[in-house]
Amino acid sequence: MTNDVQVNWARQGDILIARPAGRIYSSEYLEWQSELEAGIAPDDTKLLINLNQVPYLSSAGLRILLVLAKRFTGPDRAFAISGTGRLARKVLAASGFDAILKVYDSEDAAVAGMG
Repeated sequence: MTNDVQVNWARQGDILIARPAGRIYSSEYLEWQSELEAGIAPDDTKLLINLNQVPYLSSAGLRILLVLAKRFTGPDRAFAISGTGRLARKVLAASGFDAILKVYDSEDAAVAGMG
């Protein structure tokens, strides 16, 4: 399964927004993780991952989210996920990640919640 790793970046105030596009398979999770980490500057304190364009999220994709969430834990730091599709939402719920990570229905709601 070949998947082009694409992440579009935006910034809203002090929130860095990553918008990955494509399926996140276990076989390619290191590429996804590297692409996401490469877009984060040392002084970034808030990260929002918008999964609107991610129709499939494997357990390795969950690992990426957990690694990034740990990086944005602490005083004056924030991490959230938005735009989860039906399948990604099921994976987050089945793993219990929706109970430990902030998950919003939309990017706008996440930005408001993180602001």
